[in-house]
Amino acid sequence: MTADAPRTGGRDERDGRARRTLTLGLSAVVILALAAFVVARLHVTTDIAQFLPAGEADPDLLLSRQLVSSELSRTMILLVGAPDTAGAVAASRELEAALHATPAVEAELASLDAGPPQGIEEALWSLYEPRRLAFLAHDASGVAAATTPDALRDAAQRLKRRLALPLSSLLTRVAPGDPLLVIPGLFERLAALRGEGLQLAAGRFITADGRHAVLFLATRADSFDNARQAPFLDGVRAAFERVNAAHGGALQLSQTGANRFAVRSEQSIRADIQRVSTWSVIAVVALFLWLFRSLRLGVVTLLVLGAGFVVATAACLALFGSVHALTLAFGSGLIGVSVDYTIHFYCHHTLAPDPRGARATLRGIWPGLALGAATTVVGFVALVASSFPALRELAVFGAFGIAAALAGTTLLLPELLPAVAPATVASRRVAAAIGRGAAALHRRRRLACALPLLVLAIGVAGVPRVRWYDDFADLNRLDPALVAEDAAIREQVARFEQRRMVVAVGADAEAALAVNERIADVLAEAQRAGELGGSRQIAELLPSAARQRAVDAAVRSDATLWPRVRDALVAEGFVPEAFEPFRDALAGSAPEPLNAADLQASPLAALVRPFFVTLDGGTGVLSFLQDLHDAPALERRLAVVPGARLVNMGATFARAYGAYRSRMLELLLVGVLAVIALVALRHRAVRPTVSACLPGLLAAFGTVGAFGLLGIELNVLTLVALLMIVSMGDDYGVFLAEAGARPAELEATHLGVFFAGATTILGFGLLAFSDNPALFSIGATTAIGVSLCLLLAPTLHLLIGGRGKDDA
Repeated sequence: MTADAPRTGGRDERDGRARRTLTLGLSAVVILALAAFVVARLHVTTDIAQFLPAGEADPDLLLSRQLVSSELSRTMILLVGAPDTAGAVAASRELEAALHATPAVEAELASLDAGPPQGIEEALWSLYEPRRLAFLAHDASGVAAATTPDALRDAAQRLKRRLALPLSSLLTRVAPGDPLLVIPGLFERLAALRGEGLQLAAGRFITADGRHAVLFLATRADSFDNARQAPFLDGVRAAFERVNAAHGGALQLSQTGANRFAVRSEQSIRADIQRVSTWSVIAVVALFLWLFRSLRLGVVTLLVLGAGFVVATAACLALFGSVHALTLAFGSGLIGVSVDYTIHFYCHHTLAPDPRGARATLRGIWPGLALGAATTVVGFVALVASSFPALRELAVFGAFGIAAALAGTTLLLPELLPAVAPATVASRRVAAAIGRGAAALHRRRRLACALPLLVLAIGVAGVPRVRWYDDFADLNRLDPALVAEDAAIREQVARFEQRRMVVAVGADAEAALAVNERIADVLAEAQRAGELGGSRQIAELLPSAARQRAVDAAVRSDATLWPRVRDALVAEGFVPEAFEPFRDALAGSAPEPLNAADLQASPLAALVRPFFVTLDGGTGVLSFLQDLHDAPALERRLAVVPGARLVNMGATFARAYGAYRSRMLELLLVGVLAVIALVALRHRAVRPTVSACLPGLLAAFGTVGAFGLLGIELNVLTLVALLMIVSMGDDYGVFLAEAGARPAELEATHLGVFFAGATTILGFGLLAFSDNPALFSIGATTAIGVSLCLLLAPTLHLLIGGRGKDDA
């Protein structure tokens, strides 16, 4: 037996080394493979629509979601300022050429309009001239008013005046077949479609002051696809700088577009991620060095944290195809939570080690670690049922990140840390100080009761005063400079509302146009009643096929029209034989009506494109509003038009958030109950269950109360943070409830809870300094709540008590 002992010990040692090598090797392979997947597939988005509820049961919400992601959001306006009109025209032509010559721009450019398209007059002629009779009046009932003797006399006089003008080449071509000037009227309406702030100079769009060229761009990529939009915007800037250099630096560029806000938002969030991650890592390493004097521990902990971040990111990419920038920022704050398990293990490894080694120490505390991680994961999993895509992504990231951190602690730490790690003087002093504080509270139970009672009082006083803020747009901070630039451009180019518009919805384009022409009548009535300042729409340029046929038939059926037109022309000195093409048209057969496909396949497409949107299962035709003074009155008018919708995206999203908030509260309750159930299943006793769960619940209640008393408004992300407080705050109660009766174990647990709380507060507290409202909401709520948990957990453990693991 004695002789075999060394051989057995050697074999065990070799087996241990083999096991350690295998564990580390497999872990490295898995992590490196996932890291390669993340690098290859990483696609970061800042799409604020991800924070919108799905809305399948709410037609207004569903329509608003589609508009947020439609071609409207992919349109940019460039304003190029120059010393004079000639300079603006030249800069416009040169910038258009430079943009097409820039690969990063040309590859993503869906359209670029800097003036009326080439061939617009020919397209106008070929599309409208054969159908001109169908556009003589607004509808069939208006034909009679448009062809009264007075109306025909006015038309003849107008034709005479306009033919006398220097630039009348188009009119000379049109007049023989169109003496009532239907085609020129349509041309003028088309020219006004881009906005009332524009004029033409040498075939280019110029602002009313004559000093700014205007270019309209649309991208192929979604406005929130920053991987494609960032190079595109850089290309636009580079193209302008080349043109500006050629003009001696005399030009100025202003831009507006949702893509600019998205890219700037990502840059801001990336800066927050870098700041939070950097300072969190520095703080964790500094704390490790101070308490444990172990650089090796710090490096190993960073490996565990990195593994958790990689696993969580890979899971999001695999399930969603992209990862939201706010999720990554949230992940940077999660560093303070992921490190809890490493801390708890190392505190026991140094202050209360198992004589059999590090892995034996880990086995002793593993039930507490597993339960703590499970309660946090369950809290996140409850969010998977959320109607908000971004919250589901946060849930996946948090659940996988926490699970990976626990797995890394279990698999890697015992193999990478020394078998024996003596406690440092600093760790013993801190643990002893915490122990003395706990003993003092134990002796002064009335004083100990004051803290939970105070938190409870804050909650009772503040919760009834809580106010909710449901404007989803403010979840992303909009750069004030970009907002001011956007407003200035729209004031010069298109003074129409951006978040309120009327949509005609139909199964196809023809059905939508039929709704749209009725909407045009309603908008005209509203404008006459003073409820609306104006509108921009295409009903007069593209009526439905049915209305075109009706007007055309009404014109052709009037056998007296040609004689009366001839008499009016003769009265103004015209030779009637010159207008025989008009007479022949009246006697001919009606052509097929003009349809949306005809316009969209012609050079006129650039002018009508902004009015059409593709919706799920149909088509939408938009009418843009100006100075809407009485929205309820307009809604009442539109209510009688089937398929007509006044879309107020801000109000719709706010209403949806209010409705879905109750659903989020239900999920919060489900998550809380699941956490309590896990703890109760582990302990099967009331006192340790209450001792473990009550700190998180009371901390969440007190945090909401504090916000109510301070007048801080809550939003949907506050609910997420509250669920995190309950699920993560329970970790501290769980660790204390799982602590053994031995003084060394209790000392190690106290130190671990203190250290874990400090890192969590630090990680999420740094998010509270972000300018991004979403990150501020998560950071401030979590930091306050976890701080309360850190104080309440040991206090309630002393007051309530409970079985430790040695008694279970």
